[in-house]
Amino acid sequence: MVEVEVAGVRVDLRSNAPVLLLQERRDPHRVVPIFIGVPEANAIHLALSQVDPPRPLTHDLLRLVIEELDAEVVRAEVTELRAGTYYASVVLAQGGIEREISARPSDAVALALRTSSPIFVDEAVMDAEGAVLDDAEPTSSGDEDELLGEFRDFIEHLRPEDFSD
Repeated sequence: MVEVEVAGVRVDLRSNAPVLLLQERRDPHRVVPIFIGVPEANAIHLALSQVDPPRPLTHDLLRLVIEELDAEVVRAEVTELRAGTYYASVVLAQGGIEREISARPSDAVALALRTSSPIFVDEAVMDAEGAVLDDAEPTSSGDEDELLGEFRDFIEHLRPEDFSD
């Protein structure tokens, strides 16, 4: 497993869809792009921005339930890419026992961000799908304003017909 961090959520200009960027923490800082849905992109954006909503959103609720059950999120893992779909899991620990729960990558990442848990990508997935960004530098928090601007622009221009086939 390769430890990664969330480099941001961007909007793919061709498809107008949000893309989660997971960047390995060590050299060569390869990035795995994963297309995600708008609600999941919003959940990740809120966690990255450390926004505390007045009422718990879905991932906040899940975090609260896990805590109430005296469990903890150990890590989130992007485990494989099969037929164009990424698979992930959330590893929970309770009473000294670890359990692996299947999840979508976006949900696993959103939960990991809310619990300050590490995020990993399977080595084979990173080797097959990871790429070094053009500038060959890790995405810094200084790029966050640009990323957020792109995401806000995307959200503001959504239309109902964007969701139809």
